[in-house]
Amino acid sequence: MKNLLQLSLLFIFFGVHSVSAQQENIFDNPKYGADSVSRMECANNLSTMSEFMKINLSDYALPSWQKVFADCPESSKNIYLYGVRIYRDKIERAKDDEARASALDTLMLIYDKRAEYFGQEGLVLGRKGLDLLKYDREKVTESYDLMKRSVEMSKINSEPAVMVTLMQLSNALFNTGAIEGKELIDNYMITTDILEKLVKVGRPEDQADKALANVEAIFAGSGAADCATLVQIFSPKFKQTPEDLEFLKKLTTLLSDQNCEDAELFARASENLYKLEPSSQAAYNLATLFFKKENYAKSVSYYEEAISNETDAGRKAKYLYELGLIKYTRYDDYNQARELARRAIESKPNWGDPYILIGNLYASSSTRCGENEFEKTTVFWAAVDKFMQAKTADPSVSGQASELIDKYSQYFPNAEDAFFYGYENGQSYTVGCWINERTTVRTRQRP
Repeated sequence: MKNLLQLSLLFIFFGVHSVSAQQENIFDNPKYGADSVSRMECANNLSTMSEFMKINLSDYALPSWQKVFADCPESSKNIYLYGVRIYRDKIERAKDDEARASALDTLMLIYDKRAEYFGQEGLVLGRKGLDLLKYDREKVTESYDLMKRSVEMSKINSEPAVMVTLMQLSNALFNTGAIEGKELIDNYMITTDILEKLVKVGRPEDQADKALANVEAIFAGSGAADCATLVQIFSPKFKQTPEDLEFLKKLTTLLSDQNCEDAELFARASENLYKLEPSSQAAYNLATLFFKKENYAKSVSYYEEAISNETDAGRKAKYLYELGLIKYTRYDDYNQARELARRAIESKPNWGDPYILIGNLYASSSTRCGENEFEKTTVFWAAVDKFMQAKTADPSVSGQASELIDKYSQYFPNAEDAFFYGYENGQSYTVGCWINERTTVRTRQRP
């Protein structure tokens, strides 16, 4: 340590003397002091402070830092950047509560002075709030107020860490009754709007995508967003700005995420959104809305619109599958339902649900296909084939698919019936009717 200190002092010596090259500028700059002597002293102390901080010797930097902080606080932003580091270190090394509290008070003052002399108040308030919470967990309300003001002032320049912490504190204060649900929802709307814009900018260093996921998870678990509350909060704004595109997008997404599609507000907002911007998402919102209202014709129309405009393969598969279910359960249109399920598989090959849908379509055809009992039971071969494909494609549906395989395998024709019609296990067989698929003969034993 002694050798390191000697070397550091040598660097500082040269650093201080290099200031002389800038003396003319310093002597003319009142930010360094009232006269030439004080200005030179300020420059020397700034240099000494910086050199010690470069090698993380904050205790040795402290005397020079104290002088510039007191005597020439406008001379350099480094006073506040280094000051934060110095006093964080002092807090973490404090031996008693009194020393820790004193160091924290100074740290808070450093943030205040930085904003006073160098602006960026929104940024500074956020960092001040983070440090206040970190070093005094009792200061929840004060930290919350600082970070809320920070986000309101900084907007798109808000730091993701501040926004995530703001939502964490919002949730904590809501759970204790310190703030109303409306305030938590307002904070959610503000932070997600900013984070979504940051995600679009795509700066990896922001980690805005992770922050957005965290904010959404906090909100989802908060319990503040029941449908009645959301409708009460957003109905007045909808009446005031029924054609605000960004607001409509946010509102419909929020209501959908909270399973509030039955609300009349969702219907009206979705229809307005579709008129302004006939996107795939807007069409899908209307499709689900009219399905719940049992207006299946309109629902199908909007599903078709959503499918034709959707570019994301996963979402398109979802829309195709859901429309296939409607064609099956509400229109009894087996051919169309299968075609939609096949298109869903093309969009998302590793998804098991469309295979299960086709299998159920085949199994349901036992009463409409075949001229005799043997041919009627062969549809279950094709159905079980699809359930087996579902298991292979998507392990997450294995349990459901296995149950269906067990259920329908018991309806296979027995060996005697198969033999009577000229078939035995392992032979190839084409299931006729509308199914028209090649399969393998399998028989069951009589109990």
